[in-house]
Amino acid sequence: MEQLDFPSDEVWSERRFWFEALESVAGESGAPAPSEQACALMIDLQSSFCAGAFSAVAILAAAIVEAQIGEAPKDPEQRKARRWLQDLRNKLVHEDPEFPVITVEDHWLRRSEWEEVARRAILLAFAALYPNADLPWEEEAQ
Repeated sequence: MEQLDFPSDEVWSERRFWFEALESVAGESGAPAPSEQACALMIDLQSSFCAGAFSAVAILAAAIVEAQIGEAPKDPEQRKARRWLQDLRNKLVHEDPEFPVITVEDHWLRRSEWEEVARRAILLAFAALYPNADLPWEEEAQ
C-alpha cells in the first residue's frame, strides 16, 4: 500500500523543500518568532506532510491556526480559506458515517487531491503565524 510505504527520497525532499521555502519567506516577514509550542507543532506539521499523512496535516494545521487566532484576517479570501480549514477539521474530527469526508478509497484514488488539501492547510498555518508574510497562498491554495 503506497500510503503506508515511506515516500521515495525524491517525494520526501520535494515536500520538505516546498515547506522550507515557505518557512524562508515567512521568516523574512518581520513578524515576531512564533512561540515554542507553535514551532514544535510546525515541526510535526512538516513531518506529517512529508510522510503523506494528509488528513492529519489538515487537522494539525487547523489547530495551529486556531491557537494563533487573534484578529480575523482583513482579506476576505483569507477569511474564507480559514473557514474552509475549520470546516474541514470539524468534518475530519466529527465523522458523519453517512458522508465521510475521507475514506480508505481516497488513500488509493485521491492521494494527489488530499496532498493539495494539505498544502492549502499548511499555507494557512503559515499565514496565521506570519500574518505579514508575502506567502503564495492565494495561488496555491485554490
